[in-house]
Amino acid sequence: MDSIGPPLQGDVNKGPTLVVTTCIIDGLAAIIVALPWSVRIWITKKVWWDDWTILFAILGDIIGAGLVFVEVHYGFGRPQYYLQEWQLTEFRKYVYGEWIQTFATLMWTKISICLFLLRIPVTKALIRPLQGTVVFLAVSNGILTILWIAQCRPVAAAWNNNIVGSCFSRGQQERIIIAQAIISITSDFLLASYPVLLLWNVQMKLKTKIALCCLMGVGVFTGACCIVRTVLNFEAVPRDLTHGGVTNWLWRSFEVQIGIVAACIPAMRPGYRWAVDVKNRYSSKGHTELTDEVQLRPLDRGTPAYTASARIGREGFDSTINLETGEPASSHQIIETVRVDLT
Repeated sequence: MDSIGPPLQGDVNKGPTLVVTTCIIDGLAAIIVALPWSVRIWITKKVWWDDWTILFAILGDIIGAGLVFVEVHYGFGRPQYYLQEWQLTEFRKYVYGEWIQTFATLMWTKISICLFLLRIPVTKALIRPLQGTVVFLAVSNGILTILWIAQCRPVAAAWNNNIVGSCFSRGQQERIIIAQAIISITSDFLLASYPVLLLWNVQMKLKTKIALCCLMGVGVFTGACCIVRTVLNFEAVPRDLTHGGVTNWLWRSFEVQIGIVAACIPAMRPGYRWAVDVKNRYSSKGHTELTDEVQLRPLDRGTPAYTASARIGREGFDSTINLETGEPASSHQIIETVRVDLT
């Protein structure tokens, strides 16, 4: 139990709010991940490596949500003053696991973004840095995760104050989190700006380029959230981890969810185009539609002409036009029929 006096606000419990917030934001993230997977399965019929890595990220996010539910059960959201020592021990144990999950989820999210960018046809000069980023993210986060797990010997001493063991100092623990934050912030801003370099010389409409850059630039907000949660991370420690740490948890959660959204939005573009095509086909019913049949008629003097068939609703008509003069042509000539694609 905390040695300081009771808090001014009393035994306020933010736990139910944390549960509802977790269900909403994690549920939305799961839906957003399901959308590009639906596009891959039903429309493009191809699944890429970036799809698998973002799937790993959302699975880690779901595990993190489960850990939060357990933390709330042991007092997360309540002032530490009103909790028993065994509750604090259990709470610290699941927070210890939640940080491991956070490292892994952020890593898979950023690797997914890198793999998506590698699918854009560019020069090797731009591909190599992305490949190096993937390796760096995997290696650096792996090392930090091992350091976090091995911060105490025995491991249980990291959350149980009754176990005598050898642990990193508070400053060393902080350096692990700060190192992870620096890697996360730097990669967020680099990956958010990289689409500008990748798409600069790609042959596509300027409007499409700008839209893709803006969508993939959502990672800037992820980096901003990481900065805020890093600053707030140590404000509640060690005075009130369960109540004062709620704000830090919110920013950390937003960082994870926005990163997942940033990785998924560009992959949904084929689905958007498919929906637009379906809408256009539906709205075009009852309007003028050209068929795919064009009949060419050579005139007596060798002047080219064609017959175009069109359909308006249920009424159809045929017309023969001289290609040079634009005047109606003779309709009694020999007909040569060809097929063309008007779509």
